[in-house]
Amino acid sequence: MVYFFKLTEEEIMKKTVSFFLAFIMIFTLCACNNAPLETPVPTPASTEPSYLPTSFRNNGKRTIVHSMPKKIVTAGPNCTEVMCALGLEDKVVGKCMTNHSKGALDEYKDAYKSIPTLCEGYPTLDEIVDSGCDFLYASGWIFDDTLTVKALEDKGIIVYVNEATTYDELWMEINDLNRVFCLEDTGDAVVKAQTDRISAVGEVVKDQQPKKVLVLDSFIGEKVFTAGKANIETMYIASAGGENVFGDREKTWDAVTVEDVVAANPDFIIIHDYKGSSFDDKVAALKENSELKYLDCVRNERFIKLSLENVMPGMRSAITVETIAQTMFQDLFAEPAPTTTPES
Repeated sequence: MVYFFKLTEEEIMKKTVSFFLAFIMIFTLCACNNAPLETPVPTPASTEPSYLPTSFRNNGKRTIVHSMPKKIVTAGPNCTEVMCALGLEDKVVGKCMTNHSKGALDEYKDAYKSIPTLCEGYPTLDEIVDSGCDFLYASGWIFDDTLTVKALEDKGIIVYVNEATTYDELWMEINDLNRVFCLEDTGDAVVKAQTDRISAVGEVVKDQQPKKVLVLDSFIGEKVFTAGKANIETMYIASAGGENVFGDREKTWDAVTVEDVVAANPDFIIIHDYKGSSFDDKVAALKENSELKYLDCVRNERFIKLSLENVMPGMRSAITVETIAQTMFQDLFAEPAPTTTPES
């Protein structure tokens, strides 16, 4: 037997509404499932290239650099000029030892001038630390019992000591800096420009009898402060066709007696010109000395004037060799000796 149930109008309306709502829900779910998934926006990659750790051997030990140094301090006008030659002047937050400079070479003048002066003389530990630098490129002259490489490294500062005594060591310094600061081929180009000029001088003077050369940095009492074997200036003299008369002294610098100088009888005297110890003052002292004034090179004023930064390891290697050679062998060179002591 079949039973029929009669639905009321109200029940029919409820079922209709329920059916309609169920239909909408199913449709919505299907639509959502068919919608494309939203792709997350990738985070832009850093524009700063990744830095591969590098290392260098300097000051008797190896140093590992884990990240690009951002702020540099230089101590020594030669060190400052190296940074300018490498195009790093914008990273240099301070230069020191400006009292050892007679002014930058023309090609570096603008870059050199743009660098703030941290101090005129030797910097202190506090001055370097307070500068906020994380890299120091400095002449070995600045270090003492208070200012040590270790003290700076303990403050998180990477230290590179400018201590080259040969060309190979100097070129290595430049290439180390090139690598630390990711400069690609800049260092190679800088080195090649120097070596090409030095080699050109060597070709001109290679058949000449070496000239005997005295280096006069200053007078210490009755003694002459001069360059020894472990001094890059001795190499500059040799490249120019000369021979340092005290090049057999093992020290970088040594004090010799007036009698030693007279016995050496130099053909030329290189005289360092810097603030507090000028070329003119030393020429006057030579001419007034009871023994040195009789040297033939003094009586005939065979002097070679070099600013102090010219004889410090750096970007003046070539111009220094050219100056010495062109002064000693004037007849072999068409061009006059270049100016090596620019006025600041």
